[in-house]
Amino acid sequence: MLGPYFYGRAITALPGALLMLEHTSPRALSGLMNAMGCTVVVPMSNPTHAVFNGRTWSASEVGLLRSEILLDLHEPAPNTFAVIRFASDMQNRGWEESEGKLHLYDAGGEQLARLQHVIRCAFALSCTPIDHRQFAFVAETLRDELMDALDNLLVLGSDRRSSQRAFERHRKLVAKLDEFAHSHPEIPLYSEALARELGTSVRTLQLAVQAIHGASLHQHLRNKRLWSLRAQLARGMPATSVSSAAFANGFSHMGELSHLYKVTFGELPSETLLRSKGS
Repeated sequence: MLGPYFYGRAITALPGALLMLEHTSPRALSGLMNAMGCTVVVPMSNPTHAVFNGRTWSASEVGLLRSEILLDLHEPAPNTFAVIRFASDMQNRGWEESEGKLHLYDAGGEQLARLQHVIRCAFALSCTPIDHRQFAFVAETLRDELMDALDNLLVLGSDRRSSQRAFERHRKLVAKLDEFAHSHPEIPLYSEALARELGTSVRTLQLAVQAIHGASLHQHLRNKRLWSLRAQLARGMPATSVSSAAFANGFSHMGELSHLYKVTFGELPSETLLRSKGS
């Protein structure tokens, strides 16, 4: 006997993705699982322990499933995990593309913590009273954070390396990216629309920025916007406020911005603005 059965689920959505947070009792399941094109499973409790098709699934491993798969699942203890189902098959991102099996990726502590944080933020957003226009903007931003965290974990190592021959192509593409991002601060940090505007793919942009700057696309653009925001605050124009400057540079979540800004510059945005207006 596995004991009394219980099951809880919360569901929310980000653009192009359905997120489910599931809490289960000890159980055993067998059958056919449809990954709906592409599904990612993220452990949310520690310890998480399961045996999936004869293979131990630990609390530090993120699972990637494609298409349909026969499953034999044993969970000897209660587990909490997030299931992310994408509206597209997520091909050509550099993730493992073979179907019909479970791919497990060992996430480092920082990688997994970041991914779990973004997922929790998505569920917190769904419970927050907020104007629908701001909700759409924040949801898009969270999706960008989610995709960046997943790419950082799931993009195959062979795709991260750039040959010397490709370096110049990457340099030119990053220059175009920087120019476009500077003139369009309102664009999502990590969208297919940005890639289409530059006549390339999101995956190619990822690889180019990684090759030139050693950072992810999301991190690179976010850092550029932080510096642009700091420059605007440092000018201290009479009509400038932290919120207006933040929105003008693509930031909508003031709490998250304050944290990023202080980590980067050692002070809060309001302190930069106050000092500039006092000088």
